[in-house]
Order: sequence, then C-alpha cells, then structure tokens
Amino acid sequence: MKKVSVIVPCHNAAKWLPQCFLSLVQQSIGIDGLELIFVDDASDDAGETWALLEEFERAYPESIMIIHLEENLRQGGARNVALGYATGEYLAFVDADDFVEKDFLEKVYRRAVENDADIVQFDYVYYTERLGKVASGRMTADESIQIQTKEERKRFLISEKITYGCWNKLYRRSLVEKAGVRYAEHVIYEEPLFVYPLLFYGNRFEIMAEAFYCYRQNEVGTMRRDMRQMTTLQMHADVQLAVWHFMKQTSFFREYYEEIKLYFLHTYFYETLLFAVQRGFEVPYSMYETLRDTVKAEVADYRESPYAAMIPRQMELYRVENEAENRESIQKRVKAFISKM
Repeated sequence: MKKVSVIVPCHNAAKWLPQCFLSLVQQSIGIDGLELIFVDDASDDAGETWALLEEFERAYPESIMIIHLEENLRQGGARNVALGYATGEYLAFVDADDFVEKDFLEKVYRRAVENDADIVQFDYVYYTERLGKVASGRMTADESIQIQTKEERKRFLISEKITYGCWNKLYRRSLVEKAGVRYAEHVIYEEPLFVYPLLFYGNRFEIMAEAFYCYRQNEVGTMRRDMRQMTTLQMHADVQLAVWHFMKQTSFFREYYEEIKLYFLHTYFYETLLFAVQRGFEVPYSMYETLRDTVKAEVADYRESPYAAMIPRQMELYRVENEAENRESIQKRVKAFISKM
C-alpha cells in the first residue's frame, strides 16, 4: 500500500501544472511511497493539459495515474472520481495551480503515523508571481486533539480549530470510506460537504503550525472569477444545505443537534448574506426569502440556541426576521441589519 494518495484536479491547467507536478514528484518522502492521481476535468485547451499529464505518467508509470473526464464536473466532481481509485493509507488534495514544499508529505505523514491521527491539518502560504510567498495571517499553534467523550466533541466542534477547506489536510483514507463522504459537484464551495462530516467520525486530530501548501492567487483562478457572480452565493447556500441533509441521515444528528444547527444556521443563512455584502451585491429579496423559508422548514427552533451568547449578530438577524410584520418591513429591517455587517 502506498503511504499517501495525492489527488490533483486539473482544468486548463497547462500553465501551472509543471510546478505542481515537480513539487510532488520531488517530495522528500520519496516518489515510491506516493500515488499521484491527476484528473483532467474536461479541459478545453486543445489538449495541452492532457498532453502534460501523459508525459507525467510516462515518466513515473508506477506512481502516477491519469484520468480524463468527458464532462466537466468542477473540482469536487473530479476529486470524487479520483477517490474511487485511491489506495493510499492517507489522502491529500492539491489543486493544479498550487504547489507544496519539498518536505510536506514526509513531515505530515510522519505526524499522522506517530499520533495515529485521522486528520492532520497544516498551515499554508499565499503565493503570487509578484510577491512570492506571503504568510496566511492565521494564528495557529501545534496541537494534538483526542476526543473520547460527547462533551469533548461538542467543545471541539464549536472551537472550529479544524477548518472546512480540504487542501490543508491529510486524511486517513479508511475514515473517508467509513463516513461515505464525497464533494459537492458542479459547484464551487464544494469542500464542506466532504470535510465537515469527518469531524464526527474522527477521534484524533493533529494541527501543525508549519506551512507546507502554497496557495496561488491569480486572477484567472476559479475562486477569484466565480466569487464575483451572484450565482455562486446560491451555490454556497446549496452546499451548506446538502451538509445539513447529510448530517440528518447520520447517527450523530440527534446527539449533536445543537452543534450541527449552529453550523448550518451560520453557514447557510448568515454567512451567505454576509458574503453578498462583502462583495457589494444587492441581495434580491427572493433570495433572502428562500434562505429564510428553508431555515424555517428545516429548523423549527432556529430562534433558540444554547450558544446564543457566542453568536449575537446571528441571533439579532433571526429576531429581525421573526419580529417583522410583513414583506416590506422584513425587507427594510433585514437591509438595515445587513448594512451594519
């Protein structure tokens, strides 16, 4: 069994792939211990991406698998396809326009094995052609988290020490299989549907302060381009609703209802509106109405929370909605609230 399977979704990535590829095959852990799975997500760049991937496979046939998709599934769907082929003890995800430090997998895999970790989270840096590497600004410290009781997991969940992005982590593959998680497809913000449920299935989590991942900031990148579109706000909400529905089907839903509710109300309702304000969007009342009505249908006690003191802004938003008498007053009061975010 390979030590780590690294999954790399690629779409029109010929410009960036060589640097990503070299950073992986030159890992100090040794290429023989790695399984690199590159997925060409229906690139339409006249075969440039696929041609590079074929070169990679010819160079390292024992360690590299390449997959070509006829339909564009976006990053989540491409990762899902690769998950069906992964055989490594642990899993890692690297985007094709990013790259990693040479000792990344050696150090992170060692931390995982020595501590029998289900997930290891590490830091990252931003990278631009003009500035090079720039610190993420996150305040992180090395930490080992072992969960043995229900109360310990509750504290862990609300601490949000483990973030909901996927590429700054190493995952035990058997944990992913046990949880049955997959990414949302055809959308951005696809990662929480994969990551969030794992916080309930795992018991040992390691946090490393060292930065190993270089997250490229470029104007043609998926997130930079798509986050300017109103439709992506709806994608964000849809994925969070999918997370809620996933958790409803698990044995954890009743036991950790308040913690899951806290996450859902924040990410689906509050955060969607907040993102709109941060991007200078005028939130259509119809969109607000859909968010509100979904919350009411899914969460009967949305105005109550044992964590109310932690989320005063969110609770204020819920009270605004509940106290308004008609559509016009709701719209006026919600706009006034959002303007203060």
